[in-house]
Amino acid sequence: MLTRDAEFRERQKRAPLYEHLERHARHRPHPFHVPGHKMGHSFDSHAKQRFQSILELDLTEITGTDDLHQPQGVIAEAQALAAEAFSAEETRFLIGGSTVGNIALIMTVCRPGDKILVQRNCHKSVFHGIILARATPVFLVPAVDLATGVAAGVRREDVERALQAHPDAKAVFLTNPTYYGMGIDLAKMAAIVHRHDIPLLIDEAHGAHFGFHPAFPLSAMQSGADAAVQSTHKMASAMTMSSMLHLQGERIDRERLYRQLAMLQSSSPSYVLMASLDLARRHLALEAHEEWERLLPLLDKLQERTAQMEWLEWPQPCASRVYTTFDPLKLFLHLRTGQMSGFALQELMERHGLFPELADESHVLLAASAGTSLRDLEALLRLLESISPEVELEEERILLHGVVSSHYLRKQAVPMHEAVDRPRETIPLERALGRVVAEMVIPYPPGIPVLVPGERMDEEGLAMLAELRRGHTRFHGVQDDRLQTIQVLR
Repeated sequence: MLTRDAEFRERQKRAPLYEHLERHARHRPHPFHVPGHKMGHSFDSHAKQRFQSILELDLTEITGTDDLHQPQGVIAEAQALAAEAFSAEETRFLIGGSTVGNIALIMTVCRPGDKILVQRNCHKSVFHGIILARATPVFLVPAVDLATGVAAGVRREDVERALQAHPDAKAVFLTNPTYYGMGIDLAKMAAIVHRHDIPLLIDEAHGAHFGFHPAFPLSAMQSGADAAVQSTHKMASAMTMSSMLHLQGERIDRERLYRQLAMLQSSSPSYVLMASLDLARRHLALEAHEEWERLLPLLDKLQERTAQMEWLEWPQPCASRVYTTFDPLKLFLHLRTGQMSGFALQELMERHGLFPELADESHVLLAASAGTSLRDLEALLRLLESISPEVELEEERILLHGVVSSHYLRKQAVPMHEAVDRPRETIPLERALGRVVAEMVIPYPPGIPVLVPGERMDEEGLAMLAELRRGHTRFHGVQDDRLQTIQVLR
């Protein structure tokens, strides 16, 4: 956990970017600049009252507001405070989510043809970065947690073997924690990667709160990673699309990274979103700890009450598990019954006003945060206690594990950056066996591709997609979002 002495707390009380926007609005200026709503003077009449206070802060690069792409004033101050709070040497605000940070990092460390070691169950933005950089991915197959059937992190020995087999790799890119909250020992992983003198890059989208409370794992920066991208809007309190990129050490060419960010991010970044990052940092540093102190005992009681439900399992780290840490804010419900799928439980929850983060055939994931209330948890408990399906036999559950693990072993038939530009045709999904896929098939959420361009469709992959389609999964990256058809190379 971060040390918070009196001097730290005093510095962290400031929110320089937000404070400047507030001062500017109080002076009631005459805005002869964009945006066109002129601080809310012109806006849809039905929604104006709802948006008005935010529109007054929706400014642009005028005197005093600084410039995200060349920060020297209040944005630079806000980023410096964030670096201190998150144990980084330097922090950059991202307006475009962690997506832009992941892509910028890959395009910084890789030139065309360069190899990069990549965890296979990573977010789609990592694959997009590889395609844009025209890099060559060396996929690291994640270990599968046999108790739940989901892919967790990669093993250190697998990374070590890959580094020995590919000594010319330019970086290692991992996801920690996973979407489900599972994590690895990053400090030991960093030591292995740094022995080869290349950077360890971490997609920490779901770990912005790590290191801010003893109940949470250490953050990537605290564990020695060279760069970490955090979706400050996911598990912390920033507004959607607001993320941060944290840096330390000398293994990353920062000037090249700044150029990539300048090309990838909007030249008109939202000051409202940047101000929300400023405030989310202050909230994490000074206020969230007390809110978690109230929340965490409530989550413990919820697990105690549901522990008697034989049809539910809550994953927890133990010696037999393939992950070493687990985020207590991720309420990962593993269904041990054949009478109800995760999709059906999600539907039932939503009919009762409970909206989970995601569902699949055997799981429902709920993301708690400092903003989760007792009322929320009581409503969840009432619903779970009203359900009493029979428990499924252990032998039947094991069938899932082979399907989940096998798709990470699929070989690339054509490089991704070539496959996206080759001629393609659209065929029914059922006829895709043996064909080379031309599009990225991404169940969303969580946004982890189950097929990427250039991979050959096998029986396991086809069965998995058919199962996801039956569960009414939403798909990104494909022309047919119902997945009745799929695009393949001619």
